[in-house]
Amino acid sequence: MLPALLPLFPLPRVVLFPHTFLQLHIFEPRYRQMTAECLASHQHFILVLTRTHEWPDLVPAATATFGTGCLARIVKTEALPDGRFNILVQGRQAVRIQEEPSNRLFRQARWEAEPFDAEAPWPEDARGAFTESLFRFAGRFDLMAQVKQLLDLDLAPAVLLNTLAMALDLDPVEKQFLLEAPGLPSLADRFHQVLDFTLHGRDMPGGPSA
Repeated sequence: MLPALLPLFPLPRVVLFPHTFLQLHIFEPRYRQMTAECLASHQHFILVLTRTHEWPDLVPAATATFGTGCLARIVKTEALPDGRFNILVQGRQAVRIQEEPSNRLFRQARWEAEPFDAEAPWPEDARGAFTESLFRFAGRFDLMAQVKQLLDLDLAPAVLLNTLAMALDLDPVEKQFLLEAPGLPSLADRFHQVLDFTLHGRDMPGGPSA
């Protein structure tokens, strides 16, 4: 069982989704310590999107984050001679976080799993409309080959949507909006909205929560 308090890894412009993989290069001392402690124990931390995405240098220590992140498990590690790491993580599940003061170099948060209903029905007509918008998006941005390759993997619907969300070049706040979906129909509907708003150049009417 994982501890109630886990390391928090805030990143700009990066949203991790359940079932997907992400390669990270760990070079800051605070996150080298975080990685070393995770590897020596439970292998997990929480990756969360920062609310500000641009800095001239490293992410400031107290940067505000969204309240929902993704539980990440380290599945592969390359320790470099100077103390840096290359790691591969897999998203486990969306989690609600409550940051607490930390006596470590890195930040920490209490967490609880966000419910997600992966078995809820995705109506055939809604799935068809989503796929139509997805193909239009892929055609507009010259991504048809990559999208068709992902569709050919025969993934479970929620896994497919998360994989597409991870792969497509969407705005980070749009990805956060998808991560916070409470179930398959909501995720599909939100994703459909994001695709259509991108295609039509409109702003999203909703957005991620605090």
